[in-house]
Amino acid sequence: MSDRRANRSRFSTTVGMMARVLPLILCSVPAACGEANGALELVGGDVMRGWRTFHEKKCSECHAIWDQGGRMGPDLGRIRTGRLSVGQLAGVMWNHIPKMLGKMQETGFPLTTLNREEMNDLFALVFFVRQLDERGDPSRGEQILRLKGCAECHSVSMSKEGIGPDLAKWGRYANPVVWAQMMWEHAPVMEEAMKRSKMEWPELEGSDLVHIVAFVRSAGVSGDKIYLRPGSVADGRRLFLEKKCDQCHPGAGPDLTTADLPTSIGALASRMWNHSPKMTREMQQRDVERHPISPQELADILSYILALGAQDQKGDPKAGRSAFVQKGCAQCHEQEDVANAIGPAIAALRSDATPVSMAAAMWNHGGTMLERITEAGLSWPVFNDREMVDLLAYLTSFEAEGEEQGAP
Repeated sequence: MSDRRANRSRFSTTVGMMARVLPLILCSVPAACGEANGALELVGGDVMRGWRTFHEKKCSECHAIWDQGGRMGPDLGRIRTGRLSVGQLAGVMWNHIPKMLGKMQETGFPLTTLNREEMNDLFALVFFVRQLDERGDPSRGEQILRLKGCAECHSVSMSKEGIGPDLAKWGRYANPVVWAQMMWEHAPVMEEAMKRSKMEWPELEGSDLVHIVAFVRSAGVSGDKIYLRPGSVADGRRLFLEKKCDQCHPGAGPDLTTADLPTSIGALASRMWNHSPKMTREMQQRDVERHPISPQELADILSYILALGAQDQKGDPKAGRSAFVQKGCAQCHEQEDVANAIGPAIAALRSDATPVSMAAAMWNHGGTMLERITEAGLSWPVFNDREMVDLLAYLTSFEAEGEEQGAP
């Protein structure tokens, strides 16, 4: 069996699994929310539709997700470490076009088109897989429970109750968010008990919570796993206000639009746990009620917070204009001879200059662009993270040079 056929077989199996499971697990990327804030809409889309598009458009022949799929291109769940914004993702795709087209020509793979909705859904899928945690390590989870002092109050045996509840009862909950919700509800009682015992509040790092969940589940918990439906950014934003989170963020707590927050669900849930005592004190001082939060509500709130982190910081139109000229874009998009211009006029580019629309345009017209650039003796322009964000700011700015000259 050829490598391509083997990849197709493995990926088809994964598609079946995703069709059953993906609608249930936490989606940490926003769904299209229809808000006035365009930045939130840009990281929208539907993860399940994105998964189907990824398969139907044969993206899986070249790219893997979670190590399932082709090996010709990078695994889309691991294309870079750290935070990734929508503008940066568009830049990654742009820089990848020449290499991608070369590989497709070598293998005779046909280029399919993607409309804006399909690209939006693919963006949602990429953000989704990047924000899921890696598989937890049970042995590390057991060690963490011991080192953090959790084992002094909690057992994992279903045979006896300690000072705190037996964690084996939580083993059916495979999603760290459900654990975070139960920890949120349990935190005030636990804090009082720890004060009486003169114990310090245990802080969790990175993937600690994911490892703990893996250990508890490895202890032989009966029953089916319990998942959550995909989180909703629109619902998360509403709940963020209803639960009075906005009374502390920004203010007593960090500004979540600019804070250096974790990029995975489990790590973000752990950060909430670490700050629980401080949050409780601030809420008491501000006379803010500690509202109960259901697992699904917390999933929505975390989805909203993670969406904020995917927004681009404000770009610099002047720096974008400089990049537009230095990268050679002006040679194709600002020619006076419109009839023989290599590319569309800059006014046309401004009409819909968003990361998603730019990504869709470069995907559909990348081959033609590359041919014309090559014929003109130019090099394919490569943009770093900041340059792409600045370029988008320039294209949408009223201070752009073409408009100053009275261009339509």
